[in-house]
Amino acid sequence: MMNIEEIHTLLEKYWNCETSVSEEQELQEFFNFGDVPADLLKFVPVFAYKQKQQTIALSDDFDKKLKASIRKADRQKEFITIKIFEPFLRIAASIILIAGIGISVYFFVKQNNQVFAETYNDPGAALEQATFALEKLSMALQATEEASFRSLEQLDNLNLDWSEIDSLISEIPLYNPDLNNNIDTETL
Repeated sequence: MMNIEEIHTLLEKYWNCETSVSEEQELQEFFNFGDVPADLLKFVPVFAYKQKQQTIALSDDFDKKLKASIRKADRQKEFITIKIFEPFLRIAASIILIAGIGISVYFFVKQNNQVFAETYNDPGAALEQATFALEKLSMALQATEEASFRSLEQLDNLNLDWSEIDSLISEIPLYNPDLNNNIDTETL
């Protein structure tokens, strides 16, 4: 039988997670089968619980029962969901079918008016008109490109210090929701 000092030393090691398996077994035997002093009675439930938990085991058919209950839960969930929404699904499918038929009939009726009808009897005249329209478009695009380049050249000629302008803009507090103040645009 161990003396009380050895038990206190082993308990100290146990709480610091420094005990070996054999030392833990000694503590467990002492608290479960030994004569425990009054000052150590508070530790008996800890070691009794540990002893009780080591004896618990699963039944042999545990895996079968678990798999069966999972399958049963999956089947019930699937059938419940489908049965609840079955009337709504039928109604929605009917509405989609009717709307699809209506839209198809509408476009079929509208299609009888020829969208792509020949407007020129002479293919040469059609090509000439298309070429003229594309030339006008090309000239308009060139004019806007030239205007953009002139604007950029004028900005470059101003010799502006953009970093200074950026710093000035960041210093102007237009609106700060934390301070709940709006600046009058008339004073700017």
